[in-house]
Amino acid sequence: MIEVSSISYKAGKFSLKDISFNVENGENLVILGPTGAGKTVLLELIAGFREAKTGSIKIDGKEMVRLPPDKRKVGIVYQDYLLFPHLDVYENIRYGLRGSGLSKFLIDSQVKEVARQVGIENLLDRKTKRLSGGEQQRVALARTMILEPDVLLLDEPFSAVDPNTKEKLMREMLKIIEPRNIPVIYVTHDQMEALEMADRIAVMSEGAFVQLDTPDQVFNAPKSEFVANFVGIKNILKGQSRKENGAAVIDIGGIQVHSSNVLEGDVYVTIRPEDIILSKQRLESSARNNLKGKVKSISEKGPIISVTADCGFELTASVTRQAFKELQITVGDYVFMTFKAPSVNAF
Repeated sequence: MIEVSSISYKAGKFSLKDISFNVENGENLVILGPTGAGKTVLLELIAGFREAKTGSIKIDGKEMVRLPPDKRKVGIVYQDYLLFPHLDVYENIRYGLRGSGLSKFLIDSQVKEVARQVGIENLLDRKTKRLSGGEQQRVALARTMILEPDVLLLDEPFSAVDPNTKEKLMREMLKIIEPRNIPVIYVTHDQMEALEMADRIAVMSEGAFVQLDTPDQVFNAPKSEFVANFVGIKNILKGQSRKENGAAVIDIGGIQVHSSNVLEGDVYVTIRPEDIILSKQRLESSARNNLKGKVKSISEKGPIISVTADCGFELTASVTRQAFKELQITVGDYVFMTFKAPSVNAF
């Protein structure tokens, strides 16, 4: 287990602000945020490449803040892998064991075993410059895992991998690290990577965590306008909320929307487009929200069609291409947008 408590750090105009979190053994925490948020700086503080000004970093109860990197048993894989181009794959993996005092036979067996685990046993005699991005990523991971770290840090490990193989590599990495049962902290700006890899997600902005939650909560119930925008929620609205019969009624530009989030006063509202049912006729259902609107725009992105209508405020719904074809909707048509109160997130 790793425990980070009230860590702060300043370099020039940039600063990390009082960051605290825990990661259990076997848990994957993904730190998600835009470039410049401080994600890599945080990893380097944990690894010991930067010195925290205040706070505590404990691994299995032992304080690490004043220890040098080689005493922390923290493995880190950077996005550019930092492989040695003049060495072959075998020597790159073996490099971490230099000065270990292990016999040549034991080192050889460990290199071959970790290479087998990450699927590169047939590449041991190849120069790293002749490897694909995915193969280089495996070598970097093997070089780190051979040291048997107590914590694994992954800094955008798939940034150099083409999209067609990324999903496969993510699944393979999860299979490799799962048996180790160690805390994993994974940095990315890619939302799909975060969803694939995370047990929990910490959204980071300007040196601070703005939400630390399960993937479902981060993507479906964001707690700030920044998080809602960053995870791509199209429907972000402002309103006035009041309690009514154990739920909430939110006034958005004179239109009432029902929510399960019981709040009062000024609020932001988010509604994911895929949670909205689009129809040409008013639906008879248990859903509390059924708004009529005039279609303003229609956009196509692969198999998904986004339909935006003016319902007193603009609201976007997502439907499959087949459903859109059956609805036969065009710009200027009137449609109904139906959604349940639990789909209305307020903060």
